[in-house]
Amino acid sequence: MAKVKVNTYQEPRGWLRAEWTPAEVRTVWAIAQQGDMRPVAELARAILGDERAQGVLSVRVRALLGLPFTLEPAPGGERWAKLLEERWWSLFPEEALHDLMVWALLTGVGLAALSWVEEDGLLWPKLDVWNPGALVMRDGAWRVRDATGQEHLLERGMWLLYTPYGPKRPWEKGLWRTLALPWLVKLDAIRYWARDNEVGALRVAYTDGPTGETGKELAQLLADLGGDTGLVLPEGWRLDVLSPSAEVWRSKAEAIAWADRAMTIAILGQNLTTDVQGGSYAAARVHEAVRVDLLEVDVETLATGLRNVVLALWAEWNAGDPALAPWPRWDPRPPEDLAARAETLQRLAQAVATFAQAGANVDLDALLEEYGVPVRKGQGLVRLASGDPPQEAPGFVQGQLYADALADRLLSRLPDPLAGLEAELAQAQSYEEVRALLMRRFREASPEEVAALTERALALAGLAGRYSVIRDVER
Repeated sequence: MAKVKVNTYQEPRGWLRAEWTPAEVRTVWAIAQQGDMRPVAELARAILGDERAQGVLSVRVRALLGLPFTLEPAPGGERWAKLLEERWWSLFPEEALHDLMVWALLTGVGLAALSWVEEDGLLWPKLDVWNPGALVMRDGAWRVRDATGQEHLLERGMWLLYTPYGPKRPWEKGLWRTLALPWLVKLDAIRYWARDNEVGALRVAYTDGPTGETGKELAQLLADLGGDTGLVLPEGWRLDVLSPSAEVWRSKAEAIAWADRAMTIAILGQNLTTDVQGGSYAAARVHEAVRVDLLEVDVETLATGLRNVVLALWAEWNAGDPALAPWPRWDPRPPEDLAARAETLQRLAQAVATFAQAGANVDLDALLEEYGVPVRKGQGLVRLASGDPPQEAPGFVQGQLYADALADRLLSRLPDPLAGLEAELAQAQSYEEVRALLMRRFREASPEEVAALTERALALAGLAGRYSVIRDVER
């Protein structure tokens, strides 16, 4: 077993620029081409200050972390997978994986310092996610800057480098490049909108009157109009206040809406709201806000990154073989829509009944198996009292199905003698009132209507029975 390893490097302080312009974003790109991740991370950190960018990034990452999770053992590594599964969430807490993925998706690189502690005779990793701005690539190799500004090569086992877009020039594929433009547009729109509100839609005052000291005093009062809106004009003076159209705000609102849509599409792959709407089933399928192919790629890249670096080292130092490292598996398949499945089964049942009425010799077991309906072996879908298989008496089956449908239709046509009875009984104050209510209901009932409908139904049922017998005899 390897010795305990503690990463003693201190993370540099974060960098945050107060203002950003298109020219500064172009400068970030130029510096990034030299392999310095500091300006890229600085811009990414500023973008995270936007509520839409942060919100949809969180949706994408938490959609993954909220999926069903298992550890898939390597061949012969069942014991090691079980040991690791017992401690998984303490070794890889969700907040650490969340930050690692957010930085990786934004900048193209996720960075975490690794320390190894000994417990129960085994070495266990401990993650400390760093700002990727500490990274710089020189001579084709990654180096990390510590708090003192010194650069160090990435020592094996001491760092986790997660590059979801691949190891070659990963900063070129980070989301920061796509998000920078709409983010800048939104910043400007919000800034100018707030300024318009502050100065009252950029009012301009025009005055006309005699010259002299009075005019100078009036000019000063107009300059202070934003802070003191009370003003009395001297005699002989006229004041006109000019302002832009009342619709001037619309351009800012449309710019903000466009920027939000653009950032949402860039991160989630589609333009869906980040709010959960609908019932509990809709809430259970939050991860569907992320385009499925993006979610599947995130699952694979994170699993590969953790397994090939951290878990392989863990298996090598504890079991002596990196091939025994298990695979972390998040299942991106959406949960089953039980309501839709129930509707499908209902239609299937109607189709089966139609086949039976038509006398079609359908392999019901195969049909139900295709739709995933479990069927007990040795028992058919329909059993006759005679014990004969339904295929031998299609006329009887068809007639019974017709009689059942006829009975249902009769019940729907008959007047309901209990309709409204519960409400009337609730208003009764005594036994006598209840008795009088029931007697009145009995007298008002119309047996003639019930008798007529029942007679028609019995006649149709009798004809259907005769037809069924004739059909089976002719077979």
